[in-house]
Amino acid sequence: MAITAQEAAARERVIKHMNADHQDSLRRYLEHFKGASSFSVRNARMTDININCMQFEYAGKHGTITFDPPLKSLREARERLVQLDKDALQALGRSDIQITKFIPCYTNAFHLINWTTCFLTYLVYCRPANFKPGSLLFDNVLYKYPGFVKFSLAIQPYQFPIMVGIHLFESVLMARKLARHGVLVSSLLWWAWVGTCFVEGFTSFNRLDEHIAEKQAAKDAKKH
Repeated sequence: MAITAQEAAARERVIKHMNADHQDSLRRYLEHFKGASSFSVRNARMTDININCMQFEYAGKHGTITFDPPLKSLREARERLVQLDKDALQALGRSDIQITKFIPCYTNAFHLINWTTCFLTYLVYCRPANFKPGSLLFDNVLYKYPGFVKFSLAIQPYQFPIMVGIHLFESVLMARKLARHGVLVSSLLWWAWVGTCFVEGFTSFNRLDEHIAEKQAAKDAKKH
């Protein structure tokens, strides 16, 4: 059955709007209703929509999600798509607050101090040779502090792997939190947050939680 010019225009508006402004929703539809992986749907696009279904392209595949019940007209598309996204969010255990930016440590003085301290600790304690004659650090600075050198050589075999282990665990928690808030795995944004978490640990969560709280407050304000 041929569609009218009005229906064709409505169809194009929906497709253009979803592909331009709601990529996160498209990915969630496919993850929940088609069982696709988050990685495979990272570049998903809606290719068609009608009263019976919507169609997608992702990772070289074609996917169809059927409307149950069918739409009476495409004028109902917005309401149904919003509801389907809510269903997907709940089923996937995701938040409707999406993280879209990285907040660096230098926006907070204490966080910057913590990041710098952790980074220098990684750099200095990564190998025992840094505390022995012949190393740039020992020959220029540490030779003046034999007590500190002795202490550092004693703890280095334990301190460095423990620190790496703790920060790796925190990075896993960060990755899970980012996934809940719609950040694509291995995207630049994902690497920025996970990378800084691996260096500084807990202070990165503080900034992220503050950002989430701000977005939630802004979202709540629009409801009133």
